[in-house]
Amino acid sequence: MEPLPNQGLDLEALWQSYKEAVNAGGNAQALYQERIWPVLLEKWRQDPPVYPSRQPFQVSIHTLGTSPEATALAILGAGAGEVYVLHTPESARFLSRLRQDTGKDLYPIEIGKSDVAAIYREVKRLLEKHPGLPVALDLTSGTKAMSAGLAAAGFFFQRFYPEVRVVYVDNEVYDPDLRRPKAGTERLVILPNPHEVLAEVDALLARELYTKGEFGQAAKVFGEMGGKTGDRRYELYAVLCQMYQRWYDLDFGGAAKEAKKLLGRLSENAWLNHPLNQNRGALEGQARLLEEVEGFLRSGDFGQRRGILGLAATLLHLAEREEARSLTLAGLYAYRALELLLQERLARLGRRAEAPGLSQEEQEGLRRELAALLSLPEGEVRISPKLGLLDLVAFLRLQGDPLLAREPLERLRGLSGALQARNASLLVHGLGRPSDKDLEQVRKLARSLLEGLQREVGPAPRLTPVELGF
Repeated sequence: MEPLPNQGLDLEALWQSYKEAVNAGGNAQALYQERIWPVLLEKWRQDPPVYPSRQPFQVSIHTLGTSPEATALAILGAGAGEVYVLHTPESARFLSRLRQDTGKDLYPIEIGKSDVAAIYREVKRLLEKHPGLPVALDLTSGTKAMSAGLAAAGFFFQRFYPEVRVVYVDNEVYDPDLRRPKAGTERLVILPNPHEVLAEVDALLARELYTKGEFGQAAKVFGEMGGKTGDRRYELYAVLCQMYQRWYDLDFGGAAKEAKKLLGRLSENAWLNHPLNQNRGALEGQARLLEEVEGFLRSGDFGQRRGILGLAATLLHLAEREEARSLTLAGLYAYRALELLLQERLARLGRRAEAPGLSQEEQEGLRRELAALLSLPEGEVRISPKLGLLDLVAFLRLQGDPLLAREPLERLRGLSGALQARNASLLVHGLGRPSDKDLEQVRKLARSLLEGLQREVGPAPRLTPVELGF
């Protein structure tokens, strides 16, 4: 094997010699290829400098422009066994040189010099082809659009392929006279993902999930942000999201515990200036609601009217929230809210829907009310031993309930069909689904009863999520 040109000299001495030759009128590119490049290339073949440390990449993907030296160094620095090169028609002529300099088989992929979408598409394809393998994405060379596209793709796909790293051949010293990095100061840098380091993109993602009501996923993102950044204020946002997740999942006990935990943390000296403390009053009101509902659910006592208020208000809020996504679920929320509010009014008479204890006279009166509501002859009306939704409406009217007795009969007749549709729902006993009209009629009566209850025991706290403050 013949010795390399200038072998035995260090790069510092070679660089000074090269610089003097260029200043004397020599061709900078030709002299670089003759004196510097063979020695620099051999150094990277034997021991490539990588910051912060070398990584066991199995696949590397590179953009190639019209200066192939940087791409060659990146290929050697990554040390991958399978190398893909995204090149333009103009830079294709450097592929053979890359193979010669690196000693690697290459898989060339031609793209347009500004085709960022193609970069995303190819990176996605290659990552899917090599799942679970450590992959280096090198953005050193190529057009600005190519480098930007590869960087954006790399940092984005790290969310789904955590083994991906974005790398770049940097230099510690740049020679302004020669307009080149000083030989020997180059190194392959593994770039940190700004999404993770700064958490700004994660914060935007978490806020978007929170705004959409995807509280479980938002809690996960906020929790991970605390670990990534060391900024513990995100932990409080995670607790907030867990509170709403449990609340809207009707786990009132779990939600109440999260609310208590959150308010306790916000009272600590370290978090008195946390943005969530700007909504302290609303959070305290929601915490009380959760405790009141949990108290009612534990006791089953319809005398706990604040608990019934909070539960019915929550169900109606969920009905409105769910309407655009699932009319069937929205209907069930609304039906249950109405049923609770009717049962609360029945409890004021000392009666329970499951065992009303009707006298003969009350049964006859209930039959008349139901016949009027259903537009049926009294003889066709059957009285159940338990009071269903429509039975509750009819019986409370019979007893002179101040709210239901003043409801127009025609409006309640329309309601009767909606209440009957509840039992025919696919998620209850039947094969049907409620209509928009059914839902609106049920919700309208439930709202009227809820407003009546609020006039007596005070308004329900805010039911919608508080603002995050960023």
